[in-house]
Amino acid sequence: MNSLIGGKCFWVGNGITAYQIISQARWTAAGTDETELGNWAFEKLAQGAADKIGAFRAMGYKIVVAGSNFGCGGKSNDHPVLALKGAGIGLIIAESFSRIFFRNAINLGLPVTLCPGISSLCSTDDAVECDLRNGLVKNISSGASLETVSLSTLALDILGAGSLLGYCSKMRGTPELLFASKR
Repeated sequence: MNSLIGGKCFWVGNGITAYQIISQARWTAAGTDETELGNWAFEKLAQGAADKIGAFRAMGYKIVVAGSNFGCGGKSNDHPVLALKGAGIGLIIAESFSRIFFRNAINLGLPVTLCPGISSLCSTDDAVECDLRNGLVKNISSGASLETVSLSTLALDILGAGSLLGYCSKMRGTPELLFASKR
């Protein structure tokens, strides 16, 4: 994983629920297909994206910037994380996250980082760069920067392996060995 992630940001505000990331009605049609789910990411939040396949992805956003409690509400499902990955999002920076969303993002290989004050640093369409290893977010458009809360070494290792499953495979050989019954 490249610890330096940059791109155009989409600012979403506070209390964004799993269902605002992707409508639950889209979950069953797409299953867990990342690309198909990505077709419907933020369709209700991004102007002009409602009911248009791939509209949010076509807008070219690479980073989501959020206020507090991003990913709240909803069940412990992978669909919102997979939708964001499928839409081309490479990083989410928020003031705070739902615990379940945060864990699912790390486990599925989508970088997330906490950054108090980020809501006042960025606006939609700003160019943003984040160095996950050194804990720094910079708004390239304005020149302003903030420190992030550092991710643990384990979280960085999981992200580096692409997912928790990838990390387990790397550490133990094959994932099946992790769940083998004792004889």
